[in-house]
Amino acid sequence: MNTLQTRDSGSLVTVDPYRCRIWALNIRTRTTEASCHAEIESFARNGQLVPLLGRAVTCAPECDVEVICGERRLFVARHLKIPLLVELRELTDRQAAVIVAAENSLRKSPSPYETGLWLAKLLELQIYSSPDEMAHELGIASSKVTRLLRFAKLPAPIISAFSSPHDIRESWAAELYEAWNDERRRPITDRADALAKRVPRPPAISVYETLMAARVSANRRAKRGISREIKCSTEGPLLHFERRRDEVILRIPSALIDTNAETTLTKAVVAVLTRADTVRDGTQGIAAMKGKASGAPKAV
Repeated sequence: MNTLQTRDSGSLVTVDPYRCRIWALNIRTRTTEASCHAEIESFARNGQLVPLLGRAVTCAPECDVEVICGERRLFVARHLKIPLLVELRELTDRQAAVIVAAENSLRKSPSPYETGLWLAKLLELQIYSSPDEMAHELGIASSKVTRLLRFAKLPAPIISAFSSPHDIRESWAAELYEAWNDERRRPITDRADALAKRVPRPPAISVYETLMAARVSANRRAKRGISREIKCSTEGPLLHFERRRDEVILRIPSALIDTNAETTLTKAVVAVLTRADTVRDGTQGIAAMKGKASGAPKAV
């Protein structure tokens, strides 16, 4: 494939990726297989969905196209040894520089809020039949999809408490959604309404901390017993461990638990408890404990 092959009557052509060169003023530095892992998987699964931008080369017999925008797509096409789809335009270097600057300025990643609403819309329109199918097709962890979908379920008072919904972090959305659906709803609503009236609005972290400070009454706390919280430095609370008089309660945000995680967690808990039972009561205790553990614990 040593010449340009027209794809249609417009400026889209397919070309041998090895007959392309990178524009000398390209803004990117070093592209590797590792840095293009997601693109490689997408190309292999769906083909090249977006053409790169280039201009025709007439003074170099070994080259047909100079790539202005799309070095990563060129790398992937070469890696997979497939034809490359290119949009050809007549551009001066100055025009090319403007296009590169504009494209990179638009490359700011969407906020978690935008992504969450987008994922919810895909499900609403039945583009995907389930969150798990969507997670697989889009290459996103199922647990992350679950957390992001919480954004679409956050009530208006919580959204309005923040200066911008784009300031709400992924882990906050899961916690705020959980809090809104338990006994904290009333105090959170009152605090959210008060925050929405403040001018200027407090920083996002302050809004989040204020909302989550809404706790149950002292009497209800007293009934709960001794508890402690295990946190992740980047994603917030992972586990609430509460010891009561007759039982121990583990609380895990539901956004962190998918089917696989629930199965793994159930097996781990059963294994730990049955080992402890063996030490106390011998082998008969194991059967008794397995009988008790036949139902999977629920994440709350």
